[in-house]
Order: sequence, then C-alpha cells, then structure tokens
Amino acid sequence: MNHPKRALVNPPDGRGLREVRVDGTTVGRAWSLRELGRLLARSGFPAGTNPAVDPAVAWYGAGPSTWPDRPLQRRATLVMMVAGLLGSAVLLVDLGLPDVFGALTFAGGVTGCIFIAAGFFQVVAAAAVLDHWSKRVFKRSGAVSLVGVVITLVVCSLLLVLWLQEKEYFPYFLSYLSLWIWSLWATWRVGREKPWRGIPHPRRFAVGVTASGLLATVNLAYSGVYQPATAVVRVNYQAAFGIPSADPDPDKPIMHVPVTITLENTGTVSFWVLASAVTVRGSASQYRPHEKGIDWREGRGESQLYAGSAAYSLIYWGALQEPGTWIDPGTRLVMQKVVQLPRNAPFDSLEARSSLIMMRKDIGSVDNAFGTIHWSWEPDEKTKQVDCGDCGDIGINLGRLRYNSNLINKTRKPRHVLSIRYVNSDVPENVGVIVSPMDGAGKIAWNSEPAGRLDLVDMGAGVSTVPFAQLLKQLG
Repeated sequence: MNHPKRALVNPPDGRGLREVRVDGTTVGRAWSLRELGRLLARSGFPAGTNPAVDPAVAWYGAGPSTWPDRPLQRRATLVMMVAGLLGSAVLLVDLGLPDVFGALTFAGGVTGCIFIAAGFFQVVAAAAVLDHWSKRVFKRSGAVSLVGVVITLVVCSLLLVLWLQEKEYFPYFLSYLSLWIWSLWATWRVGREKPWRGIPHPRRFAVGVTASGLLATVNLAYSGVYQPATAVVRVNYQAAFGIPSADPDPDKPIMHVPVTITLENTGTVSFWVLASAVTVRGSASQYRPHEKGIDWREGRGESQLYAGSAAYSLIYWGALQEPGTWIDPGTRLVMQKVVQLPRNAPFDSLEARSSLIMMRKDIGSVDNAFGTIHWSWEPDEKTKQVDCGDCGDIGINLGRLRYNSNLINKTRKPRHVLSIRYVNSDVPENVGVIVSPMDGAGKIAWNSEPAGRLDLVDMGAGVSTVPFAQLLKQLG
C-alpha cells in the first residue's frame, strides 16, 4: 500500500518496548504488533494497516515477530504494587487520624499529621507505579515508587517491633504483617529497576531516602515506645483534723469533728484521677499498766509497752474525687467533711487517711464510660465483666484506655481501666486499679499492666492522727 508516511521500528529495550519513529520523529513505543498498529493509525497511517507486511514500515534489529514483553507478569506486578501502596495509604491514614483529632499533646497531633501526609503520598506513589510499569512518561515515577515502598517498610517494621513487646494476636495485626511482607518483595522488585538512574546525584538521593527513613523510625519509635516523661508529677496531698464542736442540742452528747482533705497539682502535668478514697477510723487498744516488756510478735512491726494491739473501727468512708476526672496544673481541691461521734466513744485516737491513684494525662485517656460507677449488688453489663467472687461488695468504674500514641493502640489488644472500691472492707488500702485487656469470655483479665509502663502514680496514703482526748479538750 502506497502512502507518504514512513515508519521505523527500533529493537526492543530491556522491558520489551520498541520505539517507533514516523518520518524521523519518535511517536511512541509499543509492547506488541497490535499496539504498533494503533500507534501508526494515530500517526497518520491508513486504518487497517498491517505493519508486519506494509513496506512503509521498516524493522531495525529485530523483525515483526520479536515482542519479548510478558503482559501477564507485568500487569500482575503492576496490580500488586498498586494494591500494596493503596493498602499502605489506608493503614497510614488510620494510624494518624485519631491522633490528629484526639491527641493529648502537641507532639502527638504533629505525628498524626505526618502519618496523614504519608498516606496521601502513598496514593501519589501508586499513580507513579502505574506510569513506571507502563510507558514511563515521567522520569521520576520510579523514584517516587521507591520512596512509597520504603515508607511502607519503615512503618510496618516499627509496628512489628512494637507488637513484639507483647506478642498479642488480634485481627489488626494481620494488616501490617501482610504489608510488611509485601514491602520486602516490593523493595526488591523496585530496586531491580534501579529507579535512581537518570536522577542527578543518585548517591545523594539514596542517602536522603535512607536518612529520612531512619529519622522517621527513631522519631516514631521514641513517641511510640513506653518512655517516662521528663516532667514529674508533683502533688500536694494531705489530710487534717479541725477543731471539734459540740452539738447545739444539750440532750445529744455528740461532737462534730471536721476533716479537711487537700489535693493540689503543683506540677506542670495534668493527671487523671483513677481511684481515690478518704477514710476516718477510730482506734482503741487495751491498757496494760503492769507489762514488763514489749511483745514484738503481737504487734508485727509496731508495739507499745502499756497498750495492746490497736483495733480499728471504720467511722467514715468516701471518695475525694470521682474516677474519670482530671486535675490540671495549679488546680486545688479541698474536701471538707464533718464526722459525728459520741463524746464517750471508746477510741484512743482518730485516723484520717486519704488514698489516690492517678495516671498522667499525656500518657493516655479514659473514655466517658469510666466516669460511671457500678455497684456489685446492682448487677449490670459492666459488673458482669468483672469476675471477683472474693471481693465482697464493691463499686467499679470500668472504661476503655486509649494511649496517647495510636501506634500503641494498634499494636496491643484494647486495654481497659478497672477501678475498684472495696466498700465493705475495713482495711486502709480499700481502692485498687488495674489496666488489662478483656479475656476470651469478655471479662477483665487480671494480668495488669506494670504501673511504670503507664506511668501510674500511686500517691499512697496521706495520714493524719489526733488523740481522742485532745478532741475532748478542744471541745471544752
């Protein structure tokens, strides 16, 4: 067929593409004879031209039967690369989104934004893969693909390192495990293409990618692993008795004893109140004027020569602050209670004791459900999650814990905070806190997290003791 245009088909390159020139101008590259026909038609050749027999088409280096492209393998690689990068984008956005809107610290919010930005970059990298595994119109598409793959490898490696600290299986773990395996293959596959060729200063590019990956790993690891914060929680916490007063009714031999509990956050860190208790107990011991020496075994650590071991009676029990509230720096709480006692109460002294367990607010947060107390004698769905048959009557606060870094939330089973009040106990330590996942039966597991890991702060007990005789003397 005679027509004015002439075409030259060059030999295939390393990927099987053959460059096509029409009248000395490059018009594209073709994977196959059919694609060559379409390319010639767009370049002005008559429709239906058979390039294999058309004398206007010259073949250089190889004839019309030489097309080394493997389309199935190439397309399968393309699909796997795009799927992995899009899956990585979803993972990164899912990691960053909660911290963007719910981080308790500025650094946490910045980390969340970095994850979101990296997720959007993965979408760009997926588009670059489409170009790199086709005609490579953009010179930097291979380099962009490589960076996207390295981001996936770095993030998933970090997640696996954090997961290995506890080795807890849950479905979300499979997402970054599969992406980590994919990233190993993808790094090898993209590396075979040597996408840094054609980039000015390829060594600097390689060093930049490596340094950025290491810097991101160190930064995220520092924010993700459990490290004690530099700022120390400082609290002024004390209990004190006031001056008693007599009941105005002369027929009532009762005195009113004020008790004041003070809690002040004197540091720079806010903290959650997980459990608190205030108790007032009266102590009485038997007078033994004829004793010759102290019986050390009787007191088990504390004994008096002329008094036997003290017996305690619980007079008042309450909470300083309900669980689920937080105390900001500079906040001062004062709790004042009045305890009523008969003037002839059989006590030698009164003891006011206050206990407080708290958690730094920059470590994590508890959900709103934690602020509601549930009583064991009024069973509901929450109390059924706490299996404590030997605890007696208790009040519980149970809620979900969210760590300040979503990296931890995605590499651990969900943790719950359980605060227990032992309301029928006459022991000083009548509150407790555990942080633990749920077991297979949907009940709280009793293998509590170490206190240092969450930076739980147990303030112990602030104790104030006053002789009963002193109260009577002050009464007048």
